[in-house]
Amino acid sequence: MNWTSLALIIALLWIAFTWVRANKRKLKSKKEKNGSELDEKLLEQIFNRASSALVQEKLYLKKNIRIADLAIHLAQNEKLVSRAINRHTKVNFNTYVNNFRVEHSKELITSGKFDHYTIEAISDESGFSNKVSFYQAFKTNVGISPSEFRAQKQPKK
Repeated sequence: MNWTSLALIIALLWIAFTWVRANKRKLKSKKEKNGSELDEKLLEQIFNRASSALVQEKLYLKKNIRIADLAIHLAQNEKLVSRAINRHTKVNFNTYVNNFRVEHSKELITSGKFDHYTIEAISDESGFSNKVSFYQAFKTNVGISPSEFRAQKQPKK
């Protein structure tokens, strides 16, 4: 290789290097935009599948369900499932699951079929593993305790 060829190669590499440096921000921005659009679509799909599994298969009734269990059920990465739920609901996995459980407990309380159940038994039937978690989630979602809710929903005698 002669000096002229070597000088030409070095010059071309220098031009390419300076062009990349000058356009790095534009290239990065375009890549992030395309990547984030793909990420958003993927996260939406994962969220829809997770919600569907939780509701249709009543996975929220499993006492100790963890995000890892849901991720395995969906054959997805645990972090992606977590991010999808956080992004679409603005709450974490446990809060999201507890919201379904509270709705289920409200249905049990108002149906009349469970009037003979204690609040603890309704908590248990709704997938909560302890009374404290149930009361906290219920009060956060409904604004009153489960006992107060039951008293309001039962017909006056």
